[in-house]
Amino acid sequence: MIHELITDIAYDRITVAQGLTRAKLIANQIKNETFKNWLSKELNGYTYDDKTLPEYRKVWSEIELTAEFPYGQVRTFPVVLPDDADETMKDLIYHHRFIEPIYVVEQNITEMEGSSGSINLPGGMVRMLAEFYGSIKRQGGQIRTAHRTIGKSHMQNIVQVTKQKLLDTLQELENQFPQIDKNYVMNEDNKEKAQNIITNNIYGNNNPLNVAAGEQITQGDINLTINAEQVEKLKEFGVEDEAIEELKTIDKENPKGSSDRKGKIMSWLGRVTASMTAKGVYENMPELIEFVGNLI
Repeated sequence: MIHELITDIAYDRITVAQGLTRAKLIANQIKNETFKNWLSKELNGYTYDDKTLPEYRKVWSEIELTAEFPYGQVRTFPVVLPDDADETMKDLIYHHRFIEPIYVVEQNITEMEGSSGSINLPGGMVRMLAEFYGSIKRQGGQIRTAHRTIGKSHMQNIVQVTKQKLLDTLQELENQFPQIDKNYVMNEDNKEKAQNIITNNIYGNNNPLNVAAGEQITQGDINLTINAEQVEKLKEFGVEDEAIEELKTIDKENPKGSSDRKGKIMSWLGRVTASMTAKGVYENMPELIEFVGNLI
């Protein structure tokens, strides 16, 4: 059973949702609650404030506000918070949490036309964000709508990461317990081995049961210093050399995973997009925003 499942997943004979569903039989065989819980949440969806929501399901996503002015003028602009804004607020504004069941994510990928899509924000959040832009109201404008831009690549990454975590877990279980389908012995030693395999492959050495008790999942990050290829990409987007050097300095002085990195990069992005807007350069802005989001 487990070998067939591994083969079907590896060769894309089944969807990731189908693979997760079949893996529930393995989780039941070894009586592992951590594996069962992960499979259940991936199949049924997470809650928005779930402390075990995997990092790969939380992606950087721009919010754009649309303001209407007298005489039919309409202006759309990204939300950029000041450096000293509350960290919780920054996280809420700059990230979108994919809490939907994995089959919904897979379905959205199939149905999405183009490389990105948008999600309209509810009225309450639009009104909250409008409070940051009092100048719009003073100019006679009204912020009426807001949306997030979601890249198709973000959803594809969620599916692929989920697939690889499932595949790695099943392969290691099969290697450790060759007779897992028919002759798995439920003893303390095997339970501990299975638990280590599951937490290492799915949560990166972090037991989600500890998270539920109040401990935070942390995963090591490697600073992805901006390379020559990325510099050329920034130039293609229309970013000037001086701004690129500034970003390289931020990148170097604030390694990925540091507390100030996100705020400084977002502040840099705000200045650059404002400059591009003033010059009437709009066409590459969505690609630039997605590119910078990957640096965070």
